[in-house]
Amino acid sequence: MKETIFEVLVYLFEHYIDVGEEKVIEQGKLKTELLEAGFTENYVDRAFDWMDELTLQPSAGVENYIGQGSIRVYSAEERLRFDVDAQGFLLFLEQAGIIDMTRRELIIDRAMALGDAVLTVDHVKWVALMVLFSQSGMEGHYSQMEELVYGDIPFELH
Repeated sequence: MKETIFEVLVYLFEHYIDVGEEKVIEQGKLKTELLEAGFTENYVDRAFDWMDELTLQPSAGVENYIGQGSIRVYSAEERLRFDVDAQGFLLFLEQAGIIDMTRRELIIDRAMALGDAVLTVDHVKWVALMVLFSQSGMEGHYSQMEELVYGDIPFELH
């Protein structure tokens, strides 16, 4: 059995993201397919809740990425959950202009909501991809993030 919300979300994204509007899958049927794929009902329901919460977030237009100089200080709980490489990868995404402060906070919120004890670079990559996909006006940034997720480009802190 597959046992995390993260695994359900990645499976959904990989298998159903290209389904066009004309092929919208009813949630009950999708749930059945996920259960047949080996996911537990608890995690499927929690993944649907996670996605519902993401869709409730405001989709702000593309903001000016130049001149943002704030530094994100992680809370004690966030420091325990995000490993050092994951924190560094979020900083990299922001400095590269792929995300802004608003999306960084949304990525942190959605990653924390996964419930995994430790959040890795892989978690951050996928959550960032899902967040950017859900936001209108972020198509170029989504494409950059997609290349980082699927392009097998290694990320290393130096």
